[in-house]
Amino acid sequence: MFNLVGERNMNINLVPFSYRGAYMSIFRHDEKLWLQSLHGISKNNMDSLEILVTHDNKAIPFRIVENYTLLELKTDFGNVKICFDTAQKLVFYSQDNLGIRFEAHPKYNFEYSYKLGKKNAPYYIVNSYKNLTKYLIYTSTGSTNLSQSLSVDTTGSSKTANNSSIIDIKPALDDSSFLAVVQDIPTNMAKPVAEEINFETIAKIAAENFTSFAKQFKPVQPSLKHVQLDAIYTLWSAIVNPLGNLKESAIYASNNKFPGVWSWDHCFMALALAGVDDQLAWDQMKVIFDHQDQFGQLPGSVSDSTIRWNFSKPPIHAFTFQKMAQKEKFDQAQLRVIYQWIAKQVEFYLEFKDSNEDGICEYDHGNDSGQDNSTVFSSNTVVDSPDLSAYLIFAMNYLIKLSTQTNQVEKIEYWSKKKAILLAKFNNYFFDESPLPVAREMFTGKKITSQSLLPLVSLIISADLDKTKKQAIVDELKQHFITNFGVATEAIDSPLYQADAYWRGPIWGPSSVIVYEALKDAGETTLAKEIASKFCQTVKTYGFAENFDAKTGVGLRDKSFSWTASAFLYFANELDL
Repeated sequence: MFNLVGERNMNINLVPFSYRGAYMSIFRHDEKLWLQSLHGISKNNMDSLEILVTHDNKAIPFRIVENYTLLELKTDFGNVKICFDTAQKLVFYSQDNLGIRFEAHPKYNFEYSYKLGKKNAPYYIVNSYKNLTKYLIYTSTGSTNLSQSLSVDTTGSSKTANNSSIIDIKPALDDSSFLAVVQDIPTNMAKPVAEEINFETIAKIAAENFTSFAKQFKPVQPSLKHVQLDAIYTLWSAIVNPLGNLKESAIYASNNKFPGVWSWDHCFMALALAGVDDQLAWDQMKVIFDHQDQFGQLPGSVSDSTIRWNFSKPPIHAFTFQKMAQKEKFDQAQLRVIYQWIAKQVEFYLEFKDSNEDGICEYDHGNDSGQDNSTVFSSNTVVDSPDLSAYLIFAMNYLIKLSTQTNQVEKIEYWSKKKAILLAKFNNYFFDESPLPVAREMFTGKKITSQSLLPLVSLIISADLDKTKKQAIVDELKQHFITNFGVATEAIDSPLYQADAYWRGPIWGPSSVIVYEALKDAGETTLAKEIASKFCQTVKTYGFAENFDAKTGVGLRDKSFSWTASAFLYFANELDL
């Protein structure tokens, strides 16, 4: 199905160049080309080394020709090629009497580089403190010249630095070629491995590895084929190997600004992979549940080095597993594990997220809802939002189903009773004179004035809503939220609508998938397909942006978001060929 030759190339100005399993990426910004570290989480200091091409010891201009597994830096004097040789090694190669320069830009005086090894076989260690990693830089043939220009910080300050480190690699005097390796060594020291690296061989292997991954995905509409390949690359290149806190292979939110796994974005990666690569899909769910605590809470986010418990994110996981089950078959062992995970999660909410013990669970902050700054949270108070109760009712329905599938008949009555109690409270509390659900302040019960999409997520339990309520939500979506480009997160005629304010207007991949599935379950298949088609066309035009302007479709914020790519892949597979 996929042949990289002649296919559309990725754009390194939008999507970083990386490799499955790697914690390194290359990205162009501020008119410079940077080697970035993916160790850590959601940070502004990802840039490790600036990459420059040299000729006669001087930096020269270059343009970048990118493909999914190969970069070429083209100059007036020749070219430098870049390719991964395993996830830990990045290889730079040229036959044109050019050199490569790595220039560190230290933020602290204890970020430094140093020369090691034998006199005739030196190598370098770059200690990138700000990026929680070190790099080993060496040549594979021994015929290449390595040199360093190093200045030491003279201020004595640990907060700022005036030191610098430049490592130059160029051909030996009697040669016109060089081959250099940058190896990621985040937790230990390393020495160069004596090996001959054939660049053409590693480039072929890298291309085969990506093509093999891409071939797992089913064909989509011809007009979306190239976008599908870009989306697949966005996921493939954002996969990092198990390391530190990550016990499974994980897909990062973005190789650009968000290196980490958030405890609801991983659900959409799993949905895109279900029925395609079932093991990788399972790993995307397990990588977060590996850290479920004794009370049932999930961390807000996880990376190789960091776990954050400040927020819990919405309990969308039962919804995800049930939708995954429509694409792949879970075995009995998996079903029992899922039951334990979801049961503990639901019990956590019932015990710890109902502080006033009125039977309605609360969001302490917008970040707990996933829709961080939704207008539901504009009054900065603890909120009873109907979507949270809907997620829990959905989860209880799923637990009833799982109880049957895993022969835990005694649990059916247990969850049925809890669901009946919560559903009654849900209907009595969140609906007043209008058939539309409303969010309320937890302490006062006062209705919150908002035209956010968040309360309308209640449609996910359409089977438990009466016809009037269900139709009212569908009509509200049609009249105020669905635009030419997808589903807005604030009614487009709301006085609080903002074109670029995160969850106060823009279109997002996850909310689009949730609304799509909710509409399908409610019998609104045509409207659901319309949303899927609009989202795919928006992505085709504006790429894998973090979110999109609901009125113009223009991509906003980070332009290489994995859950946007995942939502596209999910929708593209749902649309008829």
